[in-house]
Amino acid sequence: MAELNADRGAVHAGGAHRLLGLIAEDRGDTERAEEHYCAALSLLERTGAAGDLADLCRLLGDLLRRTGRVEAALDAYRTGLGHRAAPGTTTLGPAPAEPPV
Repeated sequence: MAELNADRGAVHAGGAHRLLGLIAEDRGDTERAEEHYCAALSLLERTGAAGDLADLCRLLGDLLRRTGRVEAALDAYRTGLGHRAAPGTTTLGPAPAEPPV
């Protein structure tokens, strides 16, 4: 039986905010949708639910792009990619080292 903990509740709450964001977006309330997506993102970042985080970042990025906030959309997409590219999730080997500054 799965153990109950704060992260488990965060996954469910994040999922609820994701759904509320989709509903708000469907109604044309982009500001409210963004609020729900950001709330979900905040909850899910602690849980390690990389797939859910990546999907949420895509939804947020798409919303931001459609509203003309391209730089913010790119940041959301990068955040999602960062969670999907966590160690052990790629098959092509480790990412190249960052060049020295």
